[in-house]
Amino acid sequence: MQVSEIINDVRKELLETTGSFWNDAELLRLYNRGIKDFVSKTRILEDSAVLSLQVGRNDYPLPSNWTSASAVFHKKTSDNAQIDYRRLRPSNLEKQAQERPHFLDTSAERRDRPRRYWIWNKTLYIDPAPKEVEDADLTLFYKSKPVTVTDTSQSVEIDVDFTEALNAYILWKAWMKEQETDLADSQAIIYMSYVQQALKWRKRQSGDQRYRLDIDSPYGIDSSYNTGFYPW
Repeated sequence: MQVSEIINDVRKELLETTGSFWNDAELLRLYNRGIKDFVSKTRILEDSAVLSLQVGRNDYPLPSNWTSASAVFHKKTSDNAQIDYRRLRPSNLEKQAQERPHFLDTSAERRDRPRRYWIWNKTLYIDPAPKEVEDADLTLFYKSKPVTVTDTSQSVEIDVDFTEALNAYILWKAWMKEQETDLADSQAIIYMSYVQQALKWRKRQSGDQRYRLDIDSPYGIDSSYNTGFYPW
């Protein structure tokens, strides 16, 4: 779906098709505000990236569209060409300072295979710093930001099921400009209802996922070891 379709639908709702009062530039600006607000509230966009490592370096700039981490994996290829992925454990600056007094030391004797990561000022830090990086890298899975649209022929990034949310957002702001308070309020309610729907949809993407009410255990309900859930 193209952005132009949303703008054309909005114009029809505003009873304007000529673009004399609501030009493309202003409606495009409202579109960009709307999709940024929607994605910020729902975290509905996802992306992945691969970072090449350097020996002894522990800091790496994050992708420009980064919002928050879902998982970080370290890839290592052994001498016999076996590939091994290890998930890095998330941490933060305060925990690192308390638990790892020498976490900023990247000298040769402290280098090893990375085991943790934390984020500071749009930079991904790993600990320990890599000892070797031949055929090694980091794979990031993360929540992402939308791109800023500059042309109405560009595609809408969010799922087509939620494009009506952008219509509602643009109409909400447009009616506010025209001081049509009742119409603006009704579109604001519609917009927020789509936000709630998107939050539920995001959680249900993996429909076969187990939603557990208790802690993970290797033992099943009938105490049989072989039927339990294995968290390792």
